[in-house]
Amino acid sequence: METNNEMTPQRSLELINETLEANRKAIIAGSGKYLIMWGCLLLVFSLAVWGCWHLTGSPVWNLLWFAMWPVGLLVSRIVGKGDRMPQNYVSSLIGKVWAAFGIFSPVTAALAVIAFPMNITLVIILLFGFAETVSGIALKNWPIIIAGAIVGIGGACAAVALAPGAEQILLFTGAALVLALTGVAIQARK
Repeated sequence: METNNEMTPQRSLELINETLEANRKAIIAGSGKYLIMWGCLLLVFSLAVWGCWHLTGSPVWNLLWFAMWPVGLLVSRIVGKGDRMPQNYVSSLIGKVWAAFGIFSPVTAALAVIAFPMNITLVIILLFGFAETVSGIALKNWPIIIAGAIVGIGGACAAVALAPGAEQILLFTGAALVLALTGVAIQARK
């Protein structure tokens, strides 16, 4: 084993790069099951909101979205029990990106209801795609980058093209499928 006295600056940089690369790969591998889990949760909630809104004609069912975060955090703790994900700058950055999404989405939705009417589906789907794309960039993972771009840009275009109503909620069903399939692709690479 090399000692600090014998290690060259070049070898030191190589070891740092190897460690960072190994951690990046471990984070990608570990993120697959969370993408699947959040994708499935988004699928269930989007279909529940759409179904209730479609059956009753009342958009009040959008309030169900506010229950997704606590349910997701609980399920995420259960799914992640025993995980040993590396804690470093990249994992911290990804956590903060999704925390920001988790704050921006409900706050923007509440503002849209209370004070500033807007196409909230467009805003949230764009934020969602952006968060996924930034995560992919941080992980240097093209499938995640592309999936985020498809969800964000494609979802925003579709939100503008669709008439406001229950059918817009199905965009989140599509986003859920993209998210879960991205997780499945990552898991298959392990």
